[in-house]
Amino acid sequence: MHIDKEFLILVVAFILIVAASNTLSKIFEKIKLPLITGFITIGVIAGPYLLNMLPGDIHKIEFINDISLAFIAIASGAEIYLKEIRDKIRNIGIMSASQFFITFIVSFGLLYILADHIPFLREKDGNIKLAISLLVSTIFIARSPASAIAIINELRAKGPFTKISLGVTIVKDIFVILLFAIVFSISEVLVTGLKFDFVKILIVIINIILSIGLGWVYAKVIGFTFRFNLPKFIQLILLLAIGWSMFALSHFVRDITTEYINATIHLEALLVGIIASFVVTNYSKYRLNLLENVEELSPYVYPTFFTFIGATINLDLLLKYWPVAFLLFGIRFISIVIASFTGSLILRDTFKKTIFSWTPYITQAGVSIGLLTIIADHFQGFGYELEVIIIAVIIINQFVGPPLFKLAIISVGESHLKSNDYQYDFNRDLFVFGVGGKAILFAKTMKSEGFNVNIVTDKVDIQKECTEIDIKVIDRFDFENFEKINFKTCDVAIIFRREEIAYEICELIYEKYGIPNIIVVAENHFKDVERFNDLDVTVVAPTSAIISLLVDFVKSPQAASILLGLREERETVDIEVLAKDVHGRAMRDLSFPLGTLIISLKRNNDIILPHGYTRFRLHDIVTVVGTKE
Repeated sequence: MHIDKEFLILVVAFILIVAASNTLSKIFEKIKLPLITGFITIGVIAGPYLLNMLPGDIHKIEFINDISLAFIAIASGAEIYLKEIRDKIRNIGIMSASQFFITFIVSFGLLYILADHIPFLREKDGNIKLAISLLVSTIFIARSPASAIAIINELRAKGPFTKISLGVTIVKDIFVILLFAIVFSISEVLVTGLKFDFVKILIVIINIILSIGLGWVYAKVIGFTFRFNLPKFIQLILLLAIGWSMFALSHFVRDITTEYINATIHLEALLVGIIASFVVTNYSKYRLNLLENVEELSPYVYPTFFTFIGATINLDLLLKYWPVAFLLFGIRFISIVIASFTGSLILRDTFKKTIFSWTPYITQAGVSIGLLTIIADHFQGFGYELEVIIIAVIIINQFVGPPLFKLAIISVGESHLKSNDYQYDFNRDLFVFGVGGKAILFAKTMKSEGFNVNIVTDKVDIQKECTEIDIKVIDRFDFENFEKINFKTCDVAIIFRREEIAYEICELIYEKYGIPNIIVVAENHFKDVERFNDLDVTVVAPTSAIISLLVDFVKSPQAASILLGLREERETVDIEVLAKDVHGRAMRDLSFPLGTLIISLKRNNDIILPHGYTRFRLHDIVTVVGTKE
């Protein structure tokens, strides 16, 4: 069997570049730019026009792009959960219609009026100018669901602005495919001078119907894979394989129909993926399974996709056509702003949301590039040159759009990132959320251990049960009430509440205070522990905790008794490294009190078992066992 070594080397090299991109893009996050901007930039640097770190032709691994696009289509459809957006359907419909029609009409008008001042269009005759204006205006409508979802995931964004933005993005990309098919047929008539053929419009409609029907079939296939209790790794591989097969089947049907029936049937793979996941999400019992798999794959697919886009950007063409590209970028920008303001005024949005209403719709990617490829293949006279220019516009959009959308989400208050305000003050302030006997007993015990204990509750009669602990009574768990009880002094939060209230409290602490030590006691079985883990929350189930303690006592009675405080002369504490003169020094070079033992060190959520040559870093959490003195 022949093995293409050059292909294997190219794949391995690209995997290494993606791994580096995933790490280096964190630099962009620190300077308040989106991660995807970092991915694209790293791809450009590693690509053939700068460092040329990829041996061979990158287009040989085009299948990576197909797999990524298919996954992004599936992820996009999974975001449309009708039960959640039912109250936003009217808003999404109005904004989609505004974006769709006004962007097209304004873009077409500006392009046709300014055609004689645009170098690329100036020398074309009237019909070709009209055809190009129609085609470009259609492509200008398309957005990038991948970019939107990547930014939303990065910011943990949620709220009306985010829901409407994502809904409009996906709806626009579905309908732009239909509009393009119609405009493409009209443009062909204008360029060739042939009579208008309604058969082509019929074929377009058949393509759309077949794509929707195939999406329903794929929904059944995806649901079928979830019926079996397959290992997670197998599920993820199957989802990617199913996505890739959408593109493979589309290419196969196109080639077969072109060769044998002289009428190209072009199944829209992106539309198939969106419909498939939409059906699974809204009309099956496997929604959570699909969302879980999408969340598992996202950290791998998005760096891969956007790094690939960066590596395929033709910098030579961008430099050659940048004046025209910036002019067309300006035309699209103006069209989107007018469309967005119109939609916001109809919806009577707040002033802030109106000001930022256009930011979600700047970025372009997969759908636009796919449509451009069709134009380049079919219109030989101007197709390739047009493709190059519009790709240059897309490149500008990819760099400008994500930071603007990120800024908008943060500005309208729908970002849910972890706060960086927390500072340890050594006061050992403990806040206990709960009203039951276990919560009160725990609070009393911790007070006897020297902690400053506060019980926070929304029930007034708790004060009759506990008089020696400071009680903070609030009417609801929100930022305003947390500020009133001076929660910013908290070092540890322990929560004895049911799942939904516990999550509400945890999310508020995560976003507004950034306290690293939050523990939730799960009195009953929690349905979704993963969402607590995403907030760096430790969920403790009493039954499983008791079993674990018994196991520890059997395996190592001495260690268990020390850690549990049963040996009164010994105590265990976690200490954060804050002294700058300790940073970078080895453990063996520091002088510790006699009888003190460092048993573990936590750094960036990793647990390190230290030795004498282990070097401390600022903000390491060091677990120390020693005498109370």
